[in-house]
Amino acid sequence: MANLLPETFLTADQPKTYQSIQGSARISDRARAIPDRRVGNQFDLGATGAGPGVSLVASIPAVDEFPITVWERLRTQVLAKKGVNLLRYSSNRGDADLRKAIAAYLCDFRAARCHPDQIVIVAGMQQAMLLSAMTVLNPGEVAWIEDPCYQQARRVLTLAGVKIAPKPIDNEGIVIARSPKEPTPRIIYVTPSHQFPLGVTMSFQRRTAVLDFARAHNAFIFEDDYDAEFRFTGPPLPSLQGIDNSGRVIYAGTVSKILCPALRLGYVVAPEPLVDSLVKIRSAMDQHSSPIDQATLARFITEGFFLSHIKRMRKIYADRRDFFIKQFNDLLGDRFTLQVPEAGLNIVAWLKREEDFEMIKRITSDIGVRPSALSFFCIQAKLKPAFVFGFAAWTPTQIRESLIKLASALSSRGKDLNHGRQSR
Repeated sequence: MANLLPETFLTADQPKTYQSIQGSARISDRARAIPDRRVGNQFDLGATGAGPGVSLVASIPAVDEFPITVWERLRTQVLAKKGVNLLRYSSNRGDADLRKAIAAYLCDFRAARCHPDQIVIVAGMQQAMLLSAMTVLNPGEVAWIEDPCYQQARRVLTLAGVKIAPKPIDNEGIVIARSPKEPTPRIIYVTPSHQFPLGVTMSFQRRTAVLDFARAHNAFIFEDDYDAEFRFTGPPLPSLQGIDNSGRVIYAGTVSKILCPALRLGYVVAPEPLVDSLVKIRSAMDQHSSPIDQATLARFITEGFFLSHIKRMRKIYADRRDFFIKQFNDLLGDRFTLQVPEAGLNIVAWLKREEDFEMIKRITSDIGVRPSALSFFCIQAKLKPAFVFGFAAWTPTQIRESLIKLASALSSRGKDLNHGRQSR
């Protein structure tokens, strides 16, 4: 028979007070180096920084269109079939059925050349980048990155301890010119399908040039196949991975824009010699993604719901894109020039009068319509003032109301400025 617990364990003590750390806590150089100025509850808004309401922030999908009824039905079915097996520790590589389904999808629809054993399931694009960087780069080695760029890519590579070398973007994609004194990169980060934030689709000629450069200099290419499913004009271009004949491309994608970002599911397609190292690092980080969500996504893909959802969302986004362009030009065409990309869920609006930038930045913040300043995504690039707008997450009615609000606020501010000048 067990001994009774002492009475002291059964009574609640008065809460103790502890002295706070005197002075500032010592923070590692690694953490300090991450280019992220957010603090406190600013992190609660997530990577996009979008609060509630119709903010027109870029990179937000229409999560209200997520097929939750179908998803929950499939989830119930896989739980009934696999039961407690989905509650145990799972494969560090990822669910076998999901890897098989993703390989088939990529080969059929992204012209990739891969098999399931090359695929590692990850918790989103940031983890895909971090795993890849830690696999092929030592601290201090060089990574080329697009400039302007996806801000999270810059943060992840900084965390990995690599030296970032920003490379400019022209109308064909990343510029790969290199001076003789410039160190060669060990990895090149690119978004060929839809460069974020400028929206450029990398030309086929530039794709082959990047591959040739990587092959000649023993470098790897990290292909972030961002928004590849949402191309609205012209024929689809093959993935870099699909035209790579020398094992130089590490290909990555997620379901964050196709389905919803809350799932935190993505994948890496790696050259075979890298796979085991990627998996070792993933295992050391967090073992694996949710087995239940992985199994559900595998069924969602194999039963045809994934493709039908992409087709439906492409139509919804195309309609919202066309509506946004027309309303924006009608309401704000006197202040901005839209740069309409062939693909993607964001559009860059260039200012016609550069001196209006600070005023517009203040007004957008005040009224809750908060496109990002293009300069936020720049490392060394010096581009003309512009804002990056999103349109995908909102209905045509919501888009029009927000653009009217912005146009009205700018018009009122303009009248106030003119009145101030006249009264002097």
